[in-house]
Amino acid sequence: MKILFLTDPYPNYIPDLLLHGLRKILGPAVVEYPKKDCLYAGVIGLGICPEDQLAPGWFPADNGEIDRDDIEKKIKNDFFDFIVADVRSLARLNNLDLSPRSRLAIIDGEDKPVALRPGNYLVFRRETDGSDYSIPLPMALPEEIFNLIASFDQTEKRYSIGFLGSTQDDNRKAFIEKIGGWYQDTLFSTTCIPTSDNNKPTGRYGRNDYYKMLQSCYFTLSLPGAGYDTFRFWENSAVNGVQICQEMPLYIPHPFRDGEEILFFDTAETLHRKVDALLNSNDRYFAVRQNSREHLRTHHLTQARALYFLDKARAAFAY
Repeated sequence: MKILFLTDPYPNYIPDLLLHGLRKILGPAVVEYPKKDCLYAGVIGLGICPEDQLAPGWFPADNGEIDRDDIEKKIKNDFFDFIVADVRSLARLNNLDLSPRSRLAIIDGEDKPVALRPGNYLVFRRETDGSDYSIPLPMALPEEIFNLIASFDQTEKRYSIGFLGSTQDDNRKAFIEKIGGWYQDTLFSTTCIPTSDNNKPTGRYGRNDYYKMLQSCYFTLSLPGAGYDTFRFWENSAVNGVQICQEMPLYIPHPFRDGEEILFFDTAETLHRKVDALLNSNDRYFAVRQNSREHLRTHHLTQARALYFLDKARAAFAY
C-alpha cells in the first residue's frame, strides 16, 4: 500500500501522530510531502518547543528511502492508494490536480472542528463523537514515548494526585486548588502558556523531568485543554499509576472503562468519592493501574490508531 500524506510545516498532534503510526507500519511507502522537518528534529505537537521538550528519535528516520519526486505525476497516474491531507494543507491540496479516482482523507486535528464543504472525501476528526458524519480520530501514544515513560517506573511514589500543565482563562486552576484542599500531598504545578517571548515559563518541566514527576504520583489528573482530547491524557495512561479524567463527549475506539482502566468524573465531588474508594482497596487500585497500561499498549499506540484509520478508509472506499 502506498500513501501520500500532505503536510503543513507547523507541529500538529493528530496528523503527526497518525503519520508516525502509518510510517511504523508501512515504512517509506508512506510519503509525507513536503518533508516535515520538525518531526525528525524531535518535536511532538508543540509549536513552541525548547530543547528540553524534544524527544530525539521518536519519529522514524528518513534515510533517503522516501521518494518525494514527481508527486503530481504520481497522483495523475493513481500511484497512491490513499491521499491523506492535514486540514492545514488544503491550499497545497487545491493546487494539485487530483484524479477523479483519488481516495482522499482530510485530517481535522484542530481544537474546534473546521467547517468543510461536502465533497468526495472522508473527514477524520479529533473533536467529535461521530454525530457530525466525520470519523472520530483521537490522539494516540508513540511506542517510543511509552517506553520513555516506562523507563521511570522505579521512581518512588511520593504524591497522591499529580497535575503538571499550563492554565488559560478557564477553571482548571480553581479546580485543582479545590482538590488540593482534600489531599495535602498533591503535586500540582501550573504555569502560563509558553509564548515566542517566553518559551519556558517558570516552573515548566522538561520532558524527562515531567515524566519522572508524574511517575512519582499514585494518581494522575487529566482535564480538558483547548480541546477535550489532549496529549496529556495519553501520556497519563502510560504512567504507572491510575488516571482520573474529566468526562469527554468524544468517541474513542476501544474506550477506557470507568473503574476498570480509569476513573472518570463529572464533578470534583465525584472525583473525591472515587479516589477515596480506590485508596481503600489496594488490590483494586493495583488492578486498575495495570489494566490501564495494558489497555493503552493494546489499543492506543500510534500503530493501532493507524490500523484503525486504514480499516475505516478501506471500508468507506470499498478498497
